[in-house]
Amino acid sequence: MRITSFTIFNQITRSLSDNLRNMARLSNMLASGKKINNPSDDVSGMTKGMDYKVSISEIEQYKRNIDEANAHLSFAETNMSSVTNSLTRARELAVQASTGSLSYLDRVAIAKEIAELRDEIQSLANTKFRNRYTFSGFMTDTQSFDAGFNYQGDSGEINVLIDRNATIAINIPGDTVFGSGATSIMGSLNSLYNALMDPDPLVAQAGAQTAITDIDNAIDQIANARADIGARQNHLDNSRSNLESRDTTLKTFLSEIEDTDIADTVTEISKTELALQSLRQSGAKILSQSLLDFLQ
Repeated sequence: MRITSFTIFNQITRSLSDNLRNMARLSNMLASGKKINNPSDDVSGMTKGMDYKVSISEIEQYKRNIDEANAHLSFAETNMSSVTNSLTRARELAVQASTGSLSYLDRVAIAKEIAELRDEIQSLANTKFRNRYTFSGFMTDTQSFDAGFNYQGDSGEINVLIDRNATIAINIPGDTVFGSGATSIMGSLNSLYNALMDPDPLVAQAGAQTAITDIDNAIDQIANARADIGARQNHLDNSRSNLESRDTTLKTFLSEIEDTDIADTVTEISKTELALQSLRQSGAKILSQSLLDFLQ
């Protein structure tokens, strides 16, 4: 009888211990909101969860890179929009000066405004974003154009990773946008300024007529660069949309592995509490009966 009692006692003790461990696990799940709080909870699930987390982390970095790329391209686009406005005004002035009916003082007044527009475009060409020259290629610590309108950067395009095996350039080298030297946009406006300052009206008229063609070409050149930027931004938007979709899917998979189903967990806790209560009651009865048997 004693052997049987000890066997039953051991079984009850093991059952109590198992249920108490299960209760602790369920309580931890409820408190943390996670199914897996220790590797022993689900080794396979934890491995999958880590893989999902790595992929999600990569996607978050790609999205940050896309935001950074968009910021650079948007800044360049804003600058080139201002350049277009300045060139449009310069063309209007060149058309006025090309008629040959203006006085020398009128031409000088136009020349002064042309000089202001030239300097404004030069300033835009030498602009900085986050303390780096926007249009200097890889040489972001070097001013893009010198006082003679010569390009001082290089032809390097700065690429950022926006997905696995996918990159995009976040800059446009300044010489492809503004040209360089005397034939640059600034150089053409400077030639127009010099022509208008010449006392000979024929020289001024010829210079204005030449400038109209040069400015038209410059406007087209800027428009092509802006179209290129627009295409890149569209690509970035599409890439971000794809990343968002993948991110949502991966987070759903991760949630299915890791996150606690509150309703199910509460139900399991209730069942475990009932089991513990039954074991305590059964154990008390069996131990009391065994003690009586022993005394008899």
